[in-house]
Amino acid sequence: MTNLPRFALSAKAQELMQLAPDLVSQFREVPILNHEPPEAFEGLTWFVVVCNPKCERRAQLGLRRAGYQTYLPQTKRWVVHARKKEARENPLFPRYLFVGLRGYGQDNGQDTYRMDGVQGVESIVRNESRRPVQIPPRLLARLLERELAGEFDFTRLPETGPEYRPGEMVRLSKGALAGMVAEVSAMLSKGRVEVLVNFMGNVTRAKMAAAEVQRLEAAE
Repeated sequence: MTNLPRFALSAKAQELMQLAPDLVSQFREVPILNHEPPEAFEGLTWFVVVCNPKCERRAQLGLRRAGYQTYLPQTKRWVVHARKKEARENPLFPRYLFVGLRGYGQDNGQDTYRMDGVQGVESIVRNESRRPVQIPPRLLARLLERELAGEFDFTRLPETGPEYRPGEMVRLSKGALAGMVAEVSAMLSKGRVEVLVNFMGNVTRAKMAAAEVQRLEAAE
């Protein structure tokens, strides 16, 4: 089909790619992903692990060496380094990594215990009953489709936007966390804003374009 990494696309997504050869050629020239997604999400039991700060890719490598399937969604943003502007990819959910297990809960199946010894892994996300939280495969497959479609490629967004005050409550309007309420912690340069959002029971800092959030009264 294409030279893109193998993964499980829906029939609709495959049809769209066949009908858009110019989009496929663009993916070949400038891939959105610099990582290899799993071959399929179905047939595996998926969990979320918390990584040590700035250790998402180290944890991903260690988990793959241990025999687990992993998925680390990426986002693309503009950065300036040595006076040069360039597009750079980083984890969409900082410090979070999705891990797939084969035969979980079955004899000779994979379990979560070996994850604790993997370098870069801090813990596995658990619910109030201390059981590991499972993620439906269809949600991850949809997330990957959106990633490949460039929905998290923010280099195409304008660099300016409205001004917000620290402490102001906003609703995220774009991206994987669209619809969630967050608190503005700081207004950054070039129309960017830093917000605090509750994700998986933990408060996470996220930086995004101001155009990607809305004041609550405007979002209602």
